[in-house]
Amino acid sequence: MTISKSIKMTALCLLMLLVVVFGFAACGGLTRLTDGPNANDVVTGNGGLAVQKGDYLYFTNGYINTADVGTTNEYGNVDVSAIYRVKLTDGRVIEKNIEYNDDGDKKVDKTQALNDIEIIVPKVAGFEYSDLYIFGDYIYFATPNHLKDREQNVLSTHLNYYRARLDRSGNIEQLYSTLAENTAVTMTMYQVGDTVYQVILDDSTLVVVSIGADNRIVTTTVSEEANDASMPKYSNSNDTVYAIDNKIYYTENMQDNKTGTILKAYDLATKESTVIYNNEGETYEIIGTRGNYLYFTLTTAANPGHTARIYAASNDNFSNKIEISAIPVSENDITAYSLVSPENALSIIYTDGTNTYFKRFNEGAIVIANSNILANVVEVQGDTIYYIANSTLNSLVYTSAGKTANTMVPSSDTPKADIAKNFDVDGSKVFYFVQYANNYYMHYADYSIVDLDTNETPYSHFIGSLIEDDYLNVDEDGNLVEESA
Repeated sequence: MTISKSIKMTALCLLMLLVVVFGFAACGGLTRLTDGPNANDVVTGNGGLAVQKGDYLYFTNGYINTADVGTTNEYGNVDVSAIYRVKLTDGRVIEKNIEYNDDGDKKVDKTQALNDIEIIVPKVAGFEYSDLYIFGDYIYFATPNHLKDREQNVLSTHLNYYRARLDRSGNIEQLYSTLAENTAVTMTMYQVGDTVYQVILDDSTLVVVSIGADNRIVTTTVSEEANDASMPKYSNSNDTVYAIDNKIYYTENMQDNKTGTILKAYDLATKESTVIYNNEGETYEIIGTRGNYLYFTLTTAANPGHTARIYAASNDNFSNKIEISAIPVSENDITAYSLVSPENALSIIYTDGTNTYFKRFNEGAIVIANSNILANVVEVQGDTIYYIANSTLNSLVYTSAGKTANTMVPSSDTPKADIAKNFDVDGSKVFYFVQYANNYYMHYADYSIVDLDTNETPYSHFIGSLIEDDYLNVDEDGNLVEESA
């Protein structure tokens, strides 16, 4: 949906008021945490359900649908889908010794006997648009807006972005409140030098929020007429940011009754936009950046039958469009496509709705699956694509034909697999939600660690904090069983 400028201005005024009035203190009986990661510890898993810094894992405790949030999402009132952290030892969650009451029955507490687990932010963070990031001493997150409009309707379909200190001291700070509803918003965050950038495509409004070394928050509206934008993704703090991602690329429609789109680049350092392509009759749609290439589709008025030609242009040579999708089938047969990892530059995965293919530049396409696995892609890492099929998470090596897909969730767990956002793959770790009596809680499986009890991989475990109705017990074998009513 396109929001009129008058509505945008009204919402922006409301946002400014919220920033002044809606400054939460770290209250609600919470005290400053005594331990935590070191400042220079490596961060892994930015942009997902869980993010790790050093030996501390920060994660969304559980899942809640936006439609069920209502007015309950006030700071201090949330625990099921809030942000927690747990201290890992040798990569594992460590359990407390089982305690017994005077009757000899096992005591069950809401942390399910996990050592070193604490709540960080008691606001909703586990929902359809979960995004956790850690930069420096702060954790950044999205949450549904809990305020009401003039008609007393809860604005829960709009998003607020905040940051909170990892040691839970001070206030949580609001960075941005969306003008559009969540279905029309995309966001990413990454760091260039000493500056953290949050890039938000808020329907047609492209916004860049920058946080410098002095912690000053600066919000810049790049465009109010953007169709799309590149959304660079860097999950680890030690990743080298490619030169191409010093700019954000976006498109706007041509004016004065001209057909086509203009492709522009916004320089993060200079805060200036320049035109890359501006030829009448050419329509560009941005796919994203990988490595040092910008990927996009190009449709020309002179050749309208080719609706899915995919190109790439390098950071230092935008005059040379490299056509990747010259494939031995009709261009119109491409129904969906996905970029691959930077290690496999100038490649795409695409489907014709029946099969899924992998194609490198100047090489023939190979069939990697006899189905459309792009309908629910979770992540592409290295030479592996992760996707939802048969109500669980699967992985497939996409660079070779004839590979067999693997199931990534232990058979003992039934994950909430209705949307891709409910899975998070971070290297060897897989995070997902499992339903208990009344709520969904976080689990994870780590394929790099051997389970000390079974001597097998993966090491998998519940991580989280349970509310009273969902308390679990542990049987003599250490298995989780539902507490009897």
